[in-house]
Amino acid sequence: MSKSYSINKTSAWSYVFAAILICSGGIRMFMRYFINWNPVLYCLSVAVLALGCGVLIYMNAFLTEKKKPVIKALIAVAGFLVLAFALTFLINNVILGARKAALAAAIMCCLYAVFFIVLLIVTFLRATDKKPIAALGIILSAVMIVPLVVFAVSDALPERYDHPFENKITETKGLDNVSKENRLIINADDSHWWGFWNDLAKEGRFDDESLNEYVMNYADSGVTDLLFNIFCQSSDVPTNVMTFRGDLYGQTEQHGNPVDYSNYSGLNAFYNEQKIDIFAKWIEKCKEVNIRPWLTLRMNDCHDPDPDTSQLRGELFYIAEANGWTIGEEYGYFRHCVDYAVPEIRQLMLDYTKEQLLHYDVYGLELDFMREIYCFDYINADTNEIVGIMNEYLRDTAKIVEEAEKKWGHDIELSVRLMRDLDQCYQFGFDPITWNEEKLVDSITVTPRFSSNDSAMPIADWKSRLDGVEIYAGVETLVNTNAKGCCASAEVVRGYGAQYLTAGADGLYLFNYMTSPPGVGVREKEVYDTCGSLDEILKHSRRHVVTYQDTAPKGYEPYKPLPLKIKADREAVLEIETGYIPNAAKVSIYVGLNKETDENSFSLSVNGAQCSAPVRDEVYGRSEADGGDIPQGYCSEDCVIYRFDLTDTADLPNLLSLSFRSGSAATIVYAEVKVSE
Repeated sequence: MSKSYSINKTSAWSYVFAAILICSGGIRMFMRYFINWNPVLYCLSVAVLALGCGVLIYMNAFLTEKKKPVIKALIAVAGFLVLAFALTFLINNVILGARKAALAAAIMCCLYAVFFIVLLIVTFLRATDKKPIAALGIILSAVMIVPLVVFAVSDALPERYDHPFENKITETKGLDNVSKENRLIINADDSHWWGFWNDLAKEGRFDDESLNEYVMNYADSGVTDLLFNIFCQSSDVPTNVMTFRGDLYGQTEQHGNPVDYSNYSGLNAFYNEQKIDIFAKWIEKCKEVNIRPWLTLRMNDCHDPDPDTSQLRGELFYIAEANGWTIGEEYGYFRHCVDYAVPEIRQLMLDYTKEQLLHYDVYGLELDFMREIYCFDYINADTNEIVGIMNEYLRDTAKIVEEAEKKWGHDIELSVRLMRDLDQCYQFGFDPITWNEEKLVDSITVTPRFSSNDSAMPIADWKSRLDGVEIYAGVETLVNTNAKGCCASAEVVRGYGAQYLTAGADGLYLFNYMTSPPGVGVREKEVYDTCGSLDEILKHSRRHVVTYQDTAPKGYEPYKPLPLKIKADREAVLEIETGYIPNAAKVSIYVGLNKETDENSFSLSVNGAQCSAPVRDEVYGRSEADGGDIPQGYCSEDCVIYRFDLTDTADLPNLLSLSFRSGSAATIVYAEVKVSE
């Protein structure tokens, strides 16, 4: 051993065990933060692993009496970092196509474990001449590192849930549950107004006729209610409570970082320079063309969580961060959501609600808790306690609505937008059953969050348990989100419309169907004109695309029927709710398999009735960019599509039970039912 080092082999063991702890923790960190893709913590996990590698290389160099162990350790760390990032990119992006992050992380964890255990074995053998002691060290290292690797890899396996998925779809026939009133409700997203306002301001067009072009997009269509989203993380209208976005125009710095918020030039011009209240004029125009105007508030929006600055943010973001009023890092993308357990947060939102509801004469107020539903640290909180807090918040809001009703002299509908399952809402802190009993709200919109429409929202369950509240069914713009960015065509919207209106929904509610002058998009016009009522929907073809649930509380299994495996010569069953199907309708079922199969051995029956033999076919999605058709738009490109025709469509229920058989093992990765005249 070199004389320049006084450390002996016995004390070297403490370094080795320190390295074991470092490597074990790094592997666990890598798995968790690679899947969640938190770039800072992901890089930190790799740095921790590199540190463990450096310690072990240092010990090897030291124990073999080689000089400059520090330099060798630094070289090893640099090499490890390069190799780690290269292998991660190769496995995740090249081999797996960036589609299976959990699997990529599991593979990397195993590679890390093998690398470090081999390195540990070499280090132990060099640290002592006594083989039993070396063996004991190897066993100890395995005892410490292997369980953590197992825990990490287990994150990539199918999750086990404390609460398995409960199917609450009710099978019915006929039109007994259909609402007598037609409601087609549009949530108007604030982000598509800015360009319109900017263009008007640039052209000096501040007259009412030009400004009201926006509302006239919806006139003489099936749209009955228009919800103006005036609050995201800051306000689109002047306020004494929150940050007004018009005041951000011209700002060059936000919390020490340079910014350019010229995108708010139109908003600034109308409100600050011309003193024109855009929304007051839009609200009055809605009344003139028989559209019910609402205000909708995003109660906990968290767009742009990673950048240092964002044009969406107001001071509330930075105040909440500084005071610890957010739900915390455990929630990943949603970590900046404010915590409604904090009295100051609740009071700010109540003050803003009162300010705006007493300023604008509207027919409804919506509290949009799907942007976002993470309003409490619900994982670590007492559920009944946070439910009590939110119930009190709704009571306070209802009092504000009553005050506004007295001022304006008419009823104002109070509505809340929530996720798809009544019981799961309770876990997040929301208690619609109590709201119904206390008559706090008039309606609830049941909806997915964003990533896809949900083809099995249990609307009938909501209706049966909340008999004093109207239930609206939310239809998102995306369908089985994939890299192609496909949105719901009018046929798909009509499919969900027929399904949910048959189940008893009091209206359809569209989110992210953005319309901005000049003119209405082709898709949007067809949706507005043909989806306002079940009678109108039944005049046209419709598609029922099977999707999934995109939001669920921890421990609850979400609705996700696909992929569905078919074992050779065994039966697999898939249920699809379609709503009312007229006796004379044409019904076709499109099935996507993970591989081409023998058509002669592949069969389908629907509610006991045999379908025709399968034929190869295609399905199309709707491009969100230009409205064009995209082959395999709602499923993967390598999906093989087969079409089955149902010859007997008389007296079908609203819930179709599809029974598949195949001569060889296969997996169903896509399914839809098309109903046409």
